[in-house]
Amino acid sequence: MKKSELQSAEEKFQFYRQRRDELNALAREAREERELLNEERKKLKEELQKERDARDAIVKILKEEKKKRLIYREKIRTLRKYVRDLRKASGNVLEEEYARVEDSIVALERELQTLPHSLEDENRLIGKLRALMKRKEELGKEIEKKKKILGEVEDIQAELEKLEKEEKELRERMNELYEKQKMHHERVVELKEKLGYIIEKMNEKHREYLKYREKADAYHQKAQAMLEKIIEIKGEKRRKREEEKAVLQELSEKAKEISEIKDDDLEEIIKKLKEKKRISYP
Repeated sequence: MKKSELQSAEEKFQFYRQRRDELNALAREAREERELLNEERKKLKEELQKERDARDAIVKILKEEKKKRLIYREKIRTLRKYVRDLRKASGNVLEEEYARVEDSIVALERELQTLPHSLEDENRLIGKLRALMKRKEELGKEIEKKKKILGEVEDIQAELEKLEKEEKELRERMNELYEKQKMHHERVVELKEKLGYIIEKMNEKHREYLKYREKADAYHQKAQAMLEKIIEIKGEKRRKREEEKAVLQELSEKAKEISEIKDDDLEEIIKKLKEKKRISYP
């Protein structure tokens, strides 16, 4: 059986509305998934910022520690050079010369005491002895000075060892900080990659949402147009029924005025009434 125009329009309207609702459901699902991803994105951003702050705080500390270490290393380098120069300058020359002078004095005193000399030779030997005694005294003072210097070297060496120990502890602490900084940095990289993936999925879901909404809106427009057509068809049918009802009413009233109407005449009368023409009765 051939479908009527109204039935066809109603079926199309139901189909369009059903497709619209299905697409709206898919759009809502895509939007909800997008919102869930957005919540995850917010949490990741917070965690990423915490990791960045932790990493940057360590980097700041490391910069300060690096400055301290440079100061330590410069002090150590300077002290090492100073100690090296002092030791090099002192050497064993003074002690060796002091021993030689002492030996010369002892030998000269023995010679003056045991051997006979002329007055001139004796005076010469005594002058030489005085000169040796003076040199011994000078060497003794220089050796004492050297001992003080060596004592200073020992003090500097102790300070140097202390600085080297502190520098070593600082270096170890910096290595620990480097490891922590590296750990936080690796976590930052990992979270950035994850965040990028989440944002990509969010954009994908947003595109799906827009696509489904656009299609749903298109079907909604089709459904609205079909609904208007249904209303128009029903309005036309209602108008025709009302016209037929009016014709039959008029025919009923006119029938009272005539005694007999033939079937052929009745059909003609109805036709004319529908066309709203004047009727002449037999």
